[in-house]
Amino acid sequence: MEPQGFLAGVAPFAALDPTILAHAAADADVVYFKAGVTIGDEGTPAEHLHVIVQGAVQEFGGTDPVARHAAGDYFDAEALLRGHLRSRFVAREDTVCCTLPRATFLALLAHSPAFATQVFDDIVERASAVRADQAHRDLASFMVAKIADAYIHPPLIVPASASIRDAAIGMKQNKATSLLVDRDGEIGICSGTDLRNAVVIDGIPADHPVGSIASYALVCLDADDFLFNALLAMTRHSISRIVIKRDGVILGVLEQVDLLGFLSSHSHLIAVQIERASSREELALASRNLTGVIEALNAKGVKLRYIGQLLAELNKKLFAKLFALLAPPELIANSCLIVMGSEGREEQILKTDQDNALILRDGFTCAELERVVHDFTESLVEFGYPRCPGNIMVSNPYWTKSLTAFKDEIFEWILRPSEESFLHFAIFYDAMPVAGDTTLLAEARRYLYQQLRSHQAFLARFAKATVAFETPLGFFANFVLEKDAHRDELDLKKGGIFPLVHGIRSLALEHRLTETNTVERIEVLRAKGVLEEPFATELVETLTFLSTLRLKAGLRKLKAGLAQDNYIRPADLNKLEREMLRDSLKIVNEFKKYVSFHFKLNMVS
Repeated sequence: MEPQGFLAGVAPFAALDPTILAHAAADADVVYFKAGVTIGDEGTPAEHLHVIVQGAVQEFGGTDPVARHAAGDYFDAEALLRGHLRSRFVAREDTVCCTLPRATFLALLAHSPAFATQVFDDIVERASAVRADQAHRDLASFMVAKIADAYIHPPLIVPASASIRDAAIGMKQNKATSLLVDRDGEIGICSGTDLRNAVVIDGIPADHPVGSIASYALVCLDADDFLFNALLAMTRHSISRIVIKRDGVILGVLEQVDLLGFLSSHSHLIAVQIERASSREELALASRNLTGVIEALNAKGVKLRYIGQLLAELNKKLFAKLFALLAPPELIANSCLIVMGSEGREEQILKTDQDNALILRDGFTCAELERVVHDFTESLVEFGYPRCPGNIMVSNPYWTKSLTAFKDEIFEWILRPSEESFLHFAIFYDAMPVAGDTTLLAEARRYLYQQLRSHQAFLARFAKATVAFETPLGFFANFVLEKDAHRDELDLKKGGIFPLVHGIRSLALEHRLTETNTVERIEVLRAKGVLEEPFATELVETLTFLSTLRLKAGLRKLKAGLAQDNYIRPADLNKLEREMLRDSLKIVNEFKKYVSFHFKLNMVS
């Protein structure tokens, strides 16, 4: 490769006078780096500017990925001005770089204002992006904060034989809002509200043993667990305090009010609002507040996976509460309400279309069934969850029927596969129970696995959808954009997210995984040795980045009053985001090749 010709086509060198460029190119060298090699490490002297000819380089700040650099990019200009590196640069694949000595680079800055302007503009843009990201990281305490970082109330433990009066006196003396009760080694919990209700409302004598009113179904977490998991546990169990342990020993109690001190979005309060709702109107109000939670958590830099988990828990509570308001108790006891597709995978952040179904116990009938499922769908529409274009909703009789009828459908999906049946099978495999008897879904899934053992050829045909859509990346790593209604845009879901989700779903199905979330499936597949660790990490990073881009675009469209879709304009992204999108789509292509080879898709008609 001839350095001068290469550099002439790369910004900011294209801005140089040909004579100056020729002198600079004479000092350049071409260097090859094997995949995995560290090109430059944090704290070491910055001696060369690297311009990537081919390959890709990952930049790390500590252990966190900061940026990906692809062909035509250069690094690290800022380090050359400072004299030492603040980041670590590792070749992600076999990489060729054109290198320029520091002295030559500084001379170009001094003698070419156009070159210097472009370099400094790039430095400012990157620094702004890093500062914004750091600000988000600082605010996003739930990304990294451990339970031990919050205030844990010291344990106040009394024997179960102590009187309610003595327990209340102890709480007052210790300024505690709850106490732990020891009943022959079994630990229970009792709050000040429990004591008051027992005496004032239930008329229990104050000298009665406190152990009789304590709750022994404790929810416990380890002090080194993430604070975000404490939030999820409180939301899931509708509780206000959690017992905290370390190495099996009780450290104390984490109170809801202290946890809320870390979180300004009041997501737990929305869970309480859902629990206390006594009408559809009150549920609708709670549902409208969910978008605010998403915006707040996203602005704080909370990882998309955690936002998805929290929203999934809140949505499950909302759907279960709505079902409880609409359905008679006997229907709830003899059915299983499920959410499917992205909702079942805990990957639906913004309210897109509904994907739900109702499995009925064999032989059970309900005179009010038609009214209940109709009102359920219509209520969700009022709450902001649009109808499913494919009518995959409980109001469609196809998706509300007996367990045996669902088994018959599963048999048909596998025995007579078609484009529609593949879709139905895929979203059903991702199903998660929301309300009712969860064993009904477990039995349907058991039957699904049983049928697959007799129809192994189905897996390859199912996996083929992974490569159904072209990746919007051209031969020279340029973006392939739409030309019609979505001119200058690309479809993130078809081009990147769907191939990852469906390919992982196919591998999960092959290994009979019960996990529904895509990241969790990747982690299990990595643990089983199906995916090599570096590749699994890349897949998680890629899926997270693409989903984050889609969320940001969705929030912008929401504020503008536009309909939700999966399109983004690469021109609207900053340079760093475009680099990462380009590299992410390359990984999508690598994964498609892996799935094609694994399932031998070239042999599937």
